[in-house]
Amino acid sequence: MKHLSFKILIAGLLPMVFVSADAQNVKTEIKSVTVYRNGAMVSRDGTLSVPKGNTTLYLNNLSTELDPNTLRVGIENHSVKILSVKHEIDVVDNEKAQKQNAANDKRVDLLKDSLSYYSAQLSILTSEEGLISSNKNIGGQQNGVSTAELKAMTDFYKKELAEIAKKKIAINKLIKQCKDEMNRLLQEKQNSQKDLQRKESRVKIVLSSDAALTNVPVTLSYLIFSAKWEPFYEVRVDAANKPLDLVYGAHISQLSTEDWNGVKLTVSTGDPSVDNAAPEFDPMYLPPVRRTSTVKKWTPPVSRTVYGIVTDEEYLPIPGANVVESGTVNGTITDGDGKFNLEMKDINNKLEFSYIGYVTEEVKPSENMQISLTPDVTGLDEVVVVGYGVQNKEVAAPSPYAPVMIRGVSSVPEKLKYNEPVKNVPLQLAQSQTTTEFKIDVPYTVPSDGKQYDVSMLTYHIDAGYRFTCLPRSSKDVFLMADLKDFSQYPLLKGNAYIYLDNAYQGECEIAPDFAADTFSITIGRDKDIAVNRQAVKEFTSKKTIGSTVKVVKCFEITVKNNKNEAVAVELTDQYPLPKFSDIKVELTDKGGAAVDSETGKLTWKLNLAPQEKKVLRFSYEVRYSKSYWFTVE
Repeated sequence: MKHLSFKILIAGLLPMVFVSADAQNVKTEIKSVTVYRNGAMVSRDGTLSVPKGNTTLYLNNLSTELDPNTLRVGIENHSVKILSVKHEIDVVDNEKAQKQNAANDKRVDLLKDSLSYYSAQLSILTSEEGLISSNKNIGGQQNGVSTAELKAMTDFYKKELAEIAKKKIAINKLIKQCKDEMNRLLQEKQNSQKDLQRKESRVKIVLSSDAALTNVPVTLSYLIFSAKWEPFYEVRVDAANKPLDLVYGAHISQLSTEDWNGVKLTVSTGDPSVDNAAPEFDPMYLPPVRRTSTVKKWTPPVSRTVYGIVTDEEYLPIPGANVVESGTVNGTITDGDGKFNLEMKDINNKLEFSYIGYVTEEVKPSENMQISLTPDVTGLDEVVVVGYGVQNKEVAAPSPYAPVMIRGVSSVPEKLKYNEPVKNVPLQLAQSQTTTEFKIDVPYTVPSDGKQYDVSMLTYHIDAGYRFTCLPRSSKDVFLMADLKDFSQYPLLKGNAYIYLDNAYQGECEIAPDFAADTFSITIGRDKDIAVNRQAVKEFTSKKTIGSTVKVVKCFEITVKNNKNEAVAVELTDQYPLPKFSDIKVELTDKGGAAVDSETGKLTWKLNLAPQEKKVLRFSYEVRYSKSYWFTVE
């Protein structure tokens, strides 16, 4: 169904932005960005020409995700005064999507013409086929036809009919190709409706100058919420007698609707989304009174601007469709291209879309909406449209001035319409009382696509202490551990670390610095050249019941062998059980030379093993408990 293309402007219904003829549009470029754990501060630079007196100008093409409360505009000239600064959101046509949509429409029209042509060709071939078939009985109707003549006629009909069938097959293939392409283009058109418009963010500033000036520097900065960075680490160890390299990097991502192309990045450990207010003292009473603590987090303002396009069942725009905020009189109508733009009173309300002869739709509002109305064939004669709403005929106001909207025609009067770490990239490290900033001196590009882009910032060379450790009761593997002393001197945050030993990837671990501890330990990896085995010694293991008491004796043997060609120090850890109740008695009968922690039941052996040396350790314990208990002594 085709619709007339025209603009319907009704004062008070459609929002309009009037730009002064002398207002100038100023282009600014992103020069630097400070990325926080949540959010980013974007800084732009530009130049402008200022006439004498008051002037209005616009800083265009800004992020639609910026927080207007954080806008800062600076003019580097004392002769120019800033009278006002205001952030504006406008809805504009997406020229690229509009051109693609128009090209697709032209292609669909050509395909329709092709289908008509191919259908006509099929009809001609079918008629020709019928004509030949009606005359093929000539041999049976005439006498004296020789066998040769009959064979010649048969061959003629066969050849002609085969040629017609071949042409019909070819044309049907072309018809299928046209239909497939047309369906694809129509599907693309349906999917692209929501891309025909986009939001545009800009800042309007009013200036006053004592004289006409040119090339006046202007700066603009604002905070966006849709950006963040996460720390990541690489721990690299060449050998257990060499320093550890800790690479400190950042995963940066953003969805600010503006690309950061070749900008200077600063990565900050600060987080503006966290409330900066210190807690206040509140007396504590008995009986206790329930306390409520609220943690405030910074979030960007919620936009109440909704926009989109309303189409029919064939995805053609519907001019003059009603768009109303449910439960209010706030509304608008679509323009000649089916587009609408509405500032809602309450973003939590729903939107009602209606048009005469179509089923009313009520949906949750959002940006870039695509609404397809369904024809209401049953109630077409029973409704008239009044203002923004729809009334039944029998209750419609009989006033001769009641405005009625008919698709394509408006009856509204015309007058109403309208350490010193190694720097992996050139950077400056700045530390304050609360944050650390990594100011990178080389330009980086971070598109607005939500993907992570890696920045490798620093490498710390740390003289770590290495040790081999094993808990054979849980695992027979021996792990190489790196102990990092005075860890609080490194400005690290919680994050994943990728471990490399002699350039071989070992896996991941988490670095979660505890700055209250003196040492932080990192698991480097398993060492298969040190073999450990743990098993029970059956001849010294028993279980007996004496009266009402159960006596259990356990004995374990641990074998350790160093298969390296160099000496190693290995720390082995095992344990014996601790009783929870006084009627359960546990006695460590043989500690096997281990250091004992009686509070935790921990047994520790610190062994020095020569190359190819093997040692055997043995310990045992005895448990006595009432046979009323049902458990197994491990």
